[in-house]
Amino acid sequence: MQNIQLVREKLENAKLAGNIYQQDNLLVLQAPYQDDGSALNVFAQHQHAGEQVGLQFALQIVEQHIEYMVGVTLSNQDKSYEISAGNLKGEKSAFNLMYAFYNYPKKFYLLKIPFTAQISEFKYIFEQQLFNQPELKFLDTALKVNPHGQNFAWMKDFILQQALEMKVRIQLALQ
Repeated sequence: MQNIQLVREKLENAKLAGNIYQQDNLLVLQAPYQDDGSALNVFAQHQHAGEQVGLQFALQIVEQHIEYMVGVTLSNQDKSYEISAGNLKGEKSAFNLMYAFYNYPKKFYLLKIPFTAQISEFKYIFEQQLFNQPELKFLDTALKVNPHGQNFAWMKDFILQQALEMKVRIQLALQ
């Protein structure tokens, strides 16, 4: 498709984030923006517990091929284990994990999604690689009621919606 510098320029021109961090062939959108230039909400907290998730978005360019990446952090009240940036290796180290959580992240998940993935494949990848993680079972209990009176897992919807919207915005910026 394009080289990494050209991709970076297009992302910067589209004003998708406050900063684009580059590590080798990886571009991480730090402090992502919404279409109107305001900060994109990348955090969600369970309404009855202390678990929080944070999202971060990136592109990896390998041999003219682009892969969309979503970093997801989990934070909770458990003080027994916290991730520091120095504990991450490789491409995971490019993601800035020092979010303004109540505590530091406890887990970090990195999803790699083909840039050309359709919505059904996109959702399938999230179901298989993220929502099935034992530490994230609380997402099934983060429920709200839709206008039809049915319960839905709002945190899962939030994660999918934010990740999908950013993917579409990146695709538009690269056209």
